[in-house]
Amino acid sequence: MVVLPSSRAPIVTQLVVYKVGSADEVPGKTGLAHFLEHMMFKGTDTVAPSEFSRVVSKNGGRDNAYTTYDSTGYYQTVSPERLELVMRMEADRMANLRTTEKELVPERQVVLEERRMRIDNSPSALLDEVVNERLYGRGQPYGMPISGTVADVEALTLADLRDFYRQHYMPNNAILIVGGDTTAEQVRALAEKYYGAIPARPVAPRRRPDHGAADLPQTVSRADPRVIEPRWSRHYLAPSFSKGESQYAYALQVLAQLLGGTETSRLWRALVVDSKRALSAWAGYRPNSLGLASFEVGVHPASSVTMADVESAVAAELSRLIDGGVSTDELERAQNQLLAAAIYSQDSLQSGPRIFGGALSTGSTVADVAAWPERISAVRPDEVVAAARHVCQPQRLVTSLLTPPPGSR
Repeated sequence: MVVLPSSRAPIVTQLVVYKVGSADEVPGKTGLAHFLEHMMFKGTDTVAPSEFSRVVSKNGGRDNAYTTYDSTGYYQTVSPERLELVMRMEADRMANLRTTEKELVPERQVVLEERRMRIDNSPSALLDEVVNERLYGRGQPYGMPISGTVADVEALTLADLRDFYRQHYMPNNAILIVGGDTTAEQVRALAEKYYGAIPARPVAPRRRPDHGAADLPQTVSRADPRVIEPRWSRHYLAPSFSKGESQYAYALQVLAQLLGGTETSRLWRALVVDSKRALSAWAGYRPNSLGLASFEVGVHPASSVTMADVESAVAAELSRLIDGGVSTDELERAQNQLLAAAIYSQDSLQSGPRIFGGALSTGSTVADVAAWPERISAVRPDEVVAAARHVCQPQRLVTSLLTPPPGSR
C-alpha cells in the first residue's frame, strides 16, 4: 500500500495495479489481459453490469482502466468521503467478478473496435507492433501486441477469461495506491476492511527472457497511403531497472533527454535547426519494465531528405557523443529537465499514483522511487557515454521506415 497525501484539492484517487499484463500471456491467447480489463466492468453479484462506472459518476467521480505489458490498473477519482465507496466496489470485483456469455459477446466487439481505432487505423501503431515482434522475438512476452491479434481475441472464451482472472486477480498480486486529501491511517483502515478480507492465493512466477530476438539487426518498413509525415526510427534493446545491465538505466534516462528529449537536445539542434534535414527528432527510454526495455531514436525527415541521409546523420550524432563525450553543462541541463518534469508530475493525482504503480509492478520499491532524483543527479558524463556505447550496437537494433507509397510524395 502506498499513500500520497495532498491537501491541494478535496479529492482522492484510488489506483489498484495488478502485477499482470499482456506480456504474461502465451501465444494463441493474446489480448487476454486487455479483454479482462474490459470485463471487470461487467458486474458482480451486488453490482449490475456497467453499474460500477455509473455509481462513480453519480457520486461526482471519474474512473477508467489501462493495460500495459507488465501491469493492469484500475483507478477512480472521487471526493474523500467517497473513497470507502470505491474501495468497497473495487474489492468486490477483485473477488467476485461475474462473467457471462451475455456480456462477453458484445464486449468482444468493443475490444476489437478499440483495436481498429487505436492500431489498425494508425500506420505507425501497426509498424510499431512489427518492430516489437522483431526486436524481442515472435511469441515472446514483449513481441506480442497488448491488444492481442484479431484472430486471438475472436477465439478467446469465457473459460480463458475466468482462468486468467483466478490466476492473477488477488490482493497479494495487487498494489493499492491512494493519492489526495486523505491520510495513511484512513487508507489503511479501509484497505484492511475491504481488501484484507479477501483470501490470498498462490501466484505463479512471471517469465521474461534476458535476451531479444536472435536475428538482429533487422529493418522493417511500411508504405501506407495514410502516411502524411514519413518517419525513420531505430529501437535498441536496452536494460531496464529489473533486467540486463541495469547499472546503465539512470544514465540511459539522461542520455535520452540530452540526445532527443527537447528542442534544445543534440538531435533536434543538429537535424532540425542546423542542417534542416528534419521536421522533428526525438529519443526515448523507459526503464520500468520487468524484462528488457528499448531505447529509441527517431526522426521525421524534411521533404527533400532521404531515409539514408537521416540514418547517416543520426549515426554521426551518436558517434560524436560516444567519441567526443558529454559536457558538464549539457549533462546538468538534461538532469534538471528530468527533475523538473518529475516535480511537475506530482501536481497530478493521476501521475503520482501511476509512477508508483509502474515501478512497484515491475520490481522496483518505494525506496527506489524516492531515491530516483538523487540517482539521476549523480549520473556522470562518462556514465552517459558508457551507457550509449553499451546500447547503441548493431546486434541489438531494429530500424523502421514509415513512408507513403512510392510516387505519392
